[in-house]
Amino acid sequence: MGIKARYVRNISYFCIVKHLYAFFIAFLVLIAQGATAQTPNPTSAVDDTVTEDDSVRISLLTCSPHDEVYALYGHTAIRIEDPRHGIDVAANYGLFSFAKPFFVLRFLFGLTDYEVGLIPFELFAREYQYYGSSVTQQEINLTPAEKRRIVAALDENVKPENRVYRYNFFYRNCTTQARDIILDNIDGSVVYPDSAGEGMTMREMLHELNHASPWASLGNDLVLGIGADRPLHGADTRNLPQRCMDAVAQAYIYNKDRERRPLVKETTTPVEAGELLLNDGFPLTPIQCATALLVAVCGLTFVEWKKKKYYWAIDGTLFAMAGLCGIILTAMIFSKHPTVSANIQILLFCPLTLLFGIQAIRARCRGKRHWLWTAGTLMVCLMLILYSFGVQWIDPSVRLVALAMLVRYTMGMAITLEKK
Repeated sequence: MGIKARYVRNISYFCIVKHLYAFFIAFLVLIAQGATAQTPNPTSAVDDTVTEDDSVRISLLTCSPHDEVYALYGHTAIRIEDPRHGIDVAANYGLFSFAKPFFVLRFLFGLTDYEVGLIPFELFAREYQYYGSSVTQQEINLTPAEKRRIVAALDENVKPENRVYRYNFFYRNCTTQARDIILDNIDGSVVYPDSAGEGMTMREMLHELNHASPWASLGNDLVLGIGADRPLHGADTRNLPQRCMDAVAQAYIYNKDRERRPLVKETTTPVEAGELLLNDGFPLTPIQCATALLVAVCGLTFVEWKKKKYYWAIDGTLFAMAGLCGIILTAMIFSKHPTVSANIQILLFCPLTLLFGIQAIRARCRGKRHWLWTAGTLMVCLMLILYSFGVQWIDPSVRLVALAMLVRYTMGMAITLEKK
């Protein structure tokens, strides 16, 4: 078979158990040596391997989510089975390394590079079995010629000079890469009769997957801007693992003579779902925390008003929180991710509170006016108005925080106006 297993050093694997590191190296070296001994010329080897009565199977693998941060939305890979040559590997487009310089910053700015590599299927499956996730296998209904092209394309793709690609969490990820290398090498056109997902937004699709992880959902909603609420159409509705699996199951291939055959030949489940290993994390949900914050702010503000005192620590805490979040949202303006640059939540989480918050607090302590109270009131109101008109979805917990900030802004504005 033309594909040669190439081990990528210093990679933290999207779908690999790290403690199998040494075994993984040894196993891949044996496969690579065996493939090399049998196939000195990769192209001719593909032709020799995939014949009219070949036993090669190429399948799309869809892994259900688990609670690790890199697997909240599932995963997609390609399985290549060649029993005659003892090869059974998964082509994994989800390899990345935390050890690379400024990994987190590069990820935030859309400058992260991912890699494709070949993994023994047994190890690939063991990872998901450990976490209790299922692995669904859809064998693609391919002709020998199509198999040859896909194998050759994968063999070329895993070469050191080709295996790196610029990752985008929605538009260019493990699912799009695995799906497209199969579809691009099929004779004819692939038609999806079911239009499920048409008109949905990226945010709605993500909400379907992380409804059981409210803090992850909040994190997504904070950084995703107006672009995440635009309706999706065509291939963009199939960019997530489960969506892609469901669409592929219903698709047909039409050749040049308009003859039709199902895209999927057979569906199996090599790894059944087990008991998910759940990390409870923080015991309270974002909505509970935001509700507690709003109640506390309203209660302390009432006491403050009754006693004619100013609890400046309330504003100091809120300004610091809003300003720090605002720094992140401001940085997102320069990100290469297409859905994060325009975000109306920057009206609430604004760096101005860090720059001028102390001045505003000192001014109020002295009974003087400061423009931040009025500006903050207007910005929060504008954000809530834009949300109400459907410009961008805002998480309920963020709306509660906005109300808490609005209480403090309006109180600061009213008190200074009164004293003035």
